[in-house]
Amino acid sequence: MNTVSRPPGFPVETPRGPALRRILGLTCLWLLQSAQAFTPVLADVQPRGGQRGTDIEVSFNGDRLDGIQTLLFYEAGITADPIQIKDGRTVTAKLHLAPDAPLGEHSLRLAGPGGITELRSFWVGALPCISEVEPNAPDQAQRIELNQTVHGVAGNEDDDAYVVTLRKGQRLSAEVEAMRLGRVMFDASIAILDARGFELAVCDDAPLLRTDAFVSILAPEDGDYRVVVREAAYEGSDQCQYRLHIGTFPRPKAVFPTGGKPGETLEFTFLGDPTGPIRQTFTLPADGRGEFELFPVHDGQAAPSPHRIRVSPLESVRNDGSAVDKKSAVTMPPLPSAAMGVLEGDKPAAWFRFQATKGRNLVLRAYARSLRSPVDPVLVLHGSDGKYLTDNDDLGQGGPDSVISWTCPEDGEYFITLRDQLRRTGPDFTYRIEITDRSPSIAATLPTVERVNTQKWKTIPVPRGNRYAAVVNLSRENIACDAVFEAASLPPGITLNAARAPKAVTSFPVVFEAAADAPDAPGLHAFRIRSEGTEPALSGNLADTIHHIDVNNEGAYHSVVCDRIAMTATREAPFRIELDAPAVPIVKNGTLHLKARVVRSPDYKEKIGVRFLWSPPGISGPVTVDIPGDGNEADYELHASTEAATGDWQVCVLAEASTPAGPILVSSALTPLKIAEPYVSLTLDLAAAEQGKPAAMIAKIETLRPFTGEARAELSGLPHGVSSQAQTFTADKTEITFPLQIAADARVGKHSGLFLVVQVPENGANVHHQTAMGGTLRIDPPPAPQAGQPTAPPPPTAAANAPAPPKPLSRLEQLRQKKP
Repeated sequence: MNTVSRPPGFPVETPRGPALRRILGLTCLWLLQSAQAFTPVLADVQPRGGQRGTDIEVSFNGDRLDGIQTLLFYEAGITADPIQIKDGRTVTAKLHLAPDAPLGEHSLRLAGPGGITELRSFWVGALPCISEVEPNAPDQAQRIELNQTVHGVAGNEDDDAYVVTLRKGQRLSAEVEAMRLGRVMFDASIAILDARGFELAVCDDAPLLRTDAFVSILAPEDGDYRVVVREAAYEGSDQCQYRLHIGTFPRPKAVFPTGGKPGETLEFTFLGDPTGPIRQTFTLPADGRGEFELFPVHDGQAAPSPHRIRVSPLESVRNDGSAVDKKSAVTMPPLPSAAMGVLEGDKPAAWFRFQATKGRNLVLRAYARSLRSPVDPVLVLHGSDGKYLTDNDDLGQGGPDSVISWTCPEDGEYFITLRDQLRRTGPDFTYRIEITDRSPSIAATLPTVERVNTQKWKTIPVPRGNRYAAVVNLSRENIACDAVFEAASLPPGITLNAARAPKAVTSFPVVFEAAADAPDAPGLHAFRIRSEGTEPALSGNLADTIHHIDVNNEGAYHSVVCDRIAMTATREAPFRIELDAPAVPIVKNGTLHLKARVVRSPDYKEKIGVRFLWSPPGISGPVTVDIPGDGNEADYELHASTEAATGDWQVCVLAEASTPAGPILVSSALTPLKIAEPYVSLTLDLAAAEQGKPAAMIAKIETLRPFTGEARAELSGLPHGVSSQAQTFTADKTEITFPLQIAADARVGKHSGLFLVVQVPENGANVHHQTAMGGTLRIDPPPAPQAGQPTAPPPPTAAANAPAPPKPLSRLEQLRQKKP
């Protein structure tokens, strides 16, 4: 564990003297800084984009934006002048879009002394931008020049129309950014109409853009043409903003080949443009791995959106369309290797053959939808005789592409086929197959803590002299190992405290602590997860996925993946929280009380919600508890299951509260929590009793670990009308008897919910056990009196200090006594 010293902060004990003066000083500082709000909110950015190589004045709108000082950009190519604060809801800045700024989406956040905002986007295009002019309708189309980007809004039942003049044979392309702007669920439809109002092209969703659309034609004659954009179901609103690119730029549908090697120079063919195939040469990045974006350029103009390919060191083979059955299958290079092709014509399947050796663990993966191809791939694996072995349609929540994990049963030749799930084909139905050895990997992500709100708790704002905690999710493939979480960099004055993550866990807590004099230095910082005890060592970067449009039960429509986390030291919080280290462990099937204590500035009286941020395997308890404004303590009762993972763990709590300047989060330090095996295990013998008569229940004791002193056992779960007294025992005892007082009105029947609460002394405290679960007590009514005999009076109630009844007979012994 990376150990850090505790910076100066609020004292834990009741403050006196210098400590009280320090709290009063912090209170005054906090009041002076109250104009600098906590937890700023960024709702939207206006305008939504601009032309590269230009400067543009941009408004950032939200709430609690007082004191905002910094713009954080995740991509290169945009710089900003100092931010101008209009009020708490709007700030502005002039952005400088470099001439070589990457086209497309740029993610950004605002930061200030009170924290960091949500992630929003700003789009960079190649064309000059204009605004929609109302009224705007098919019969009142706004005339524009070619090669412009229109910023508009698709209202309810709107058909926004733009008219341009073309020469015969001239290309007209239109592409809309709507869902990708990430503001609302906006499914845009786009069409091109001729002067007579006939549709020449229409598109709702384009696979290349997912739920956004594009159209591209060659003008059949000289004249005017209208580009019409609307919400697909005519259910737009004033939040349905769009960026509509209209011009003569290329707009192909696909690219081939679908991958290449790092550093390789390849000629790529862009398919589906109305002018025909566009060939362009690219040199792939030497250090590239995974997806890479290619922007087609034709006649000096670039398409607004890229095509995606795979960069991989694998040797590959191409299918020219002739490998349509087992006989004509294309032979793949020695594994690991790749294959590529286009599904077109009347043969819906592509066949490839490869050699594999017995026992080799392989992963066969299709890349199509992930590369924005229309293909919904199905992979089918065949033996050397063509016999079916296995198949896969999609990755489930991982997407519609296919993957097969397979262990080769014997040396020989095998066949892999790929087809579209609906057996469709087309000139843009590109695909790629990669067959690789199953290899270990490790990765980390930040969890989603609130459904359909992946922005919550995705930044690290650490109050000065205080702490902030987060949970990190850990994924491992083909390996079981401990892991260590590390920061590539941290803001000045902030330290990281992260315990080693044992191989049994898939998540763990981390705590960041800011010194009292930590400066304002917001920034983006990378983290990694590293395996421990493996050879060679594995590592993976922390990645955070933000779903800008995430619809309940439907999933994400537009997302971005960030490779760095926004962090800053913020102004002082009006309270601290501490979690007391327990004096004793929690044992399997036991309980433990943890105490969280708040130290407040004297004037701060708000309610504080305390969240147990993360639990070791097998530990459960309340997720949150509240500390009222006049209170300073919270009690957590933790429960350990019988499968709880024993060992030394680190836990913490996260406290959230309101202030006049907005909500604030602070955390405790990581606190040790030990999970141990129980000291004892008890079982309860079946007991039978009669209403109104005393009885007894025997508990058999198994001492699992030695202990000193006397343990105390209490019988719980007794039915109405039955009471008992707690009993004590020492480590050498094997049996105890619980006297039972059975009332005359005790509930008759079989009662199976009895158990024992046992407290074993350790370190001046008690280790709480719950054992003997499912103990059974049967209560019978008294026998009915025989005819002519008077009813016997009820027996007197046993005194509390009466001696325990003799050891009860077992049920078998009772039956033997009744036998004539």
